[in-house]
Amino acid sequence: MSTRTPAAPVLAGLDIGSTHCKALLCDGSGHVLARAGRRTPRGADGHTHPVPDLPAAALEALRACVAAAHTVPDAVGVTGMAEAGVPLDRTHSPLGPVLAWSDPAPGAEAARLADVWGRGELHARTGVLPQAKVPLAKWCALVREKPDLPVRMRRWAGAADLVAHALTGRVGTAATFAQRTMAWDPVAGDWIPELLAEARLTPHHMPHVHAPGAALGRVTRDAAGATGLTAGTPVVVAGHDHPVGAWAAGARGAGQAADSMGTAEAVLTVTSRPPHAHAAGAEGMSWGRHVDGEGWIVLAGMQGSGALVEWFCDRFLDSAGGERDASRYEEFARLVAACQGPPDALVIEPYLYGRSSPRPDPDAALTVHGLRPHHGAGHLARALLEAAAHHARWMADTQAELTGAPPLGVTLLGGGTRLRSWTALKAAVSPWTTAVCAEPEAAALGAAAWAGAALGHAPDAVGAPATPLVADPSDAELYRARYRTRFLPLVARAGPEASARLVAREPRGTRRP
Repeated sequence: MSTRTPAAPVLAGLDIGSTHCKALLCDGSGHVLARAGRRTPRGADGHTHPVPDLPAAALEALRACVAAAHTVPDAVGVTGMAEAGVPLDRTHSPLGPVLAWSDPAPGAEAARLADVWGRGELHARTGVLPQAKVPLAKWCALVREKPDLPVRMRRWAGAADLVAHALTGRVGTAATFAQRTMAWDPVAGDWIPELLAEARLTPHHMPHVHAPGAALGRVTRDAAGATGLTAGTPVVVAGHDHPVGAWAAGARGAGQAADSMGTAEAVLTVTSRPPHAHAAGAEGMSWGRHVDGEGWIVLAGMQGSGALVEWFCDRFLDSAGGERDASRYEEFARLVAACQGPPDALVIEPYLYGRSSPRPDPDAALTVHGLRPHHGAGHLARALLEAAAHHARWMADTQAELTGAPPLGVTLLGGGTRLRSWTALKAAVSPWTTAVCAEPEAAALGAAAWAGAALGHAPDAVGAPATPLVADPSDAELYRARYRTRFLPLVARAGPEASARLVAREPRGTRRP
């Protein structure tokens, strides 16, 4: 066992992402000692993650990280994508593959739940809107397909929970994961039996929700042998990657905001109280507790952000993937850099998978406006980044309206920050003070911070510095004018009638069939 004191621990963070499983080791202040990553396994259908390949990839990343650092951590924290998960039987064996958050198949069940309970009422009660990705819709779809599932199922495990189970042999979760299921009450802090009953489940089928920073369990001897960790090391499920990363980037108090740039993008604003639920729901935004269990957050998502870059690379660059991923991202960056200059007539609506927020519209599509004969691949690549930057500002603007105050500042974090041309566009488009988190794997660092809490080490002590971005004033004027005069008029058209009804009506009580 380590003889280090809680005042000087080595901490590990794991981030189970849609594209990669990332690991890092840091000291008690957040200084990173080593990093490693592995590709997140996906099934042939693209909407599942094979078990045991997913936890194996995460543990391999952790093993490589420990080997590179030549030291073992005193505690391990796990974060990752929400909504993805798998039912486990009474022996904690999976009853199928991990269901990805992006699977559209449960959409019919989400629509049924909205009809039965009321779209606005579900959002006001749970903080999330009925969508295909929410686990409650997944459970309803699973039980419709396999009616004996409630008898066979012992626990639901999210993707991060599954990795924590591989380390400890125990199943548990964090409130920021629970509140993404649409079966958890973020105000009362408990499961909602009547919603679980829609899938013939009970709170006993759900994982125990641990307090922030509380250890789920300790590393088993088998897991220690597979990873190089010390048996008995505490393991913490830190929570949903977006708020966990925002915490590491310094978005901890009311008025602070973070823009998490991954395969999907999320803009998060910290508040001292919940927002007006029906107004937030009409804009497609979720709300709930922050990772510390004290503050509140408003969260807006863009399902395809970094996915826009992936889409471009797949269609216009060498898409061999694997070991050549880095080279094609470098080529993408070169294309963008070759098209520097003021914005031109090319404007894109960046919706590969519909629009979640603001103005939710599942039928919104990737649409190109102003394409001219002189435009080439580089112009298109740059316009995609401009569009994503414009949309992120729209999400932040809307959150400012919901919370009643502009953000004190927005910190950019996540893998997308490696594209400097993208972060420069964000600073030019945004009227808020903009900074870039110095740690590209902020979510993993946040998980390490909350792992330290299990040792009595303050999670506030672990964080990453942020570098302010200063846009050229003339560029900023042009891009902000483009946002107001071209982007918003194109995208801010009336959304589906359901959204209009949601914002217009008052709560009307729960309906049952």
